[in-house]
Amino acid sequence: MQDKRQDFSDKISVIMAVGLVVLSLIVNSFFRDDSADPNVITEIRFPAYETEYREINSAMPFVVNNKLPEGWSLSYEGDEKLFPEADLYSPYYIYNGDVCIGYIGFNIFNPPAENTDIKEYHKAVIPVVNADIPDYTIVRLTEWFEAGYCTLSDGEKTADAIICFNKDIHTMAGIVLTEGVADETTLQQICLSLSFSAM
Repeated sequence: MQDKRQDFSDKISVIMAVGLVVLSLIVNSFFRDDSADPNVITEIRFPAYETEYREINSAMPFVVNNKLPEGWSLSYEGDEKLFPEADLYSPYYIYNGDVCIGYIGFNIFNPPAENTDIKEYHKAVIPVVNADIPDYTIVRLTEWFEAGYCTLSDGEKTADAIICFNKDIHTMAGIVLTEGVADETTLQQICLSLSFSAM
């Protein structure tokens, strides 16, 4: 008799567990965010493809992770001539719908001497962009990584830009955006979401 009660109790437990799993799947399906854009890429690999520069092609492969604003996506197709000239290579182009609003590219840099201050690092990294940067604002700073935003101008065109670099692997990435397409809060959020490391 005791065995029958135990068997019945075990069966009830199994039925309840299965029921909870099924209920959980139904709830997750019901509340799933179907509006999220599946085309938004948050992992960006560099070098993305070969350039005419051997040094850039042989750069240590690395991955940039960042969260793009809703509606933004990446493509290999685009025209960086729409934006200020900068020494950023192997670009991915950023689109909002069908409109190209910017691109992200990378470069390598030669770090200054060890134990130098952050301003010396900026002198080594930021000139790689090859443009005037009067208002660089640091948003994220760790021992090995930095991300900030600024206005980028080559004397003819002006854009908003995000610059980040990794001291450990001596690489930097720049996101160049149509001026005004992202407000200050969005630029800060992108900076906070950025990270990258060697592959």
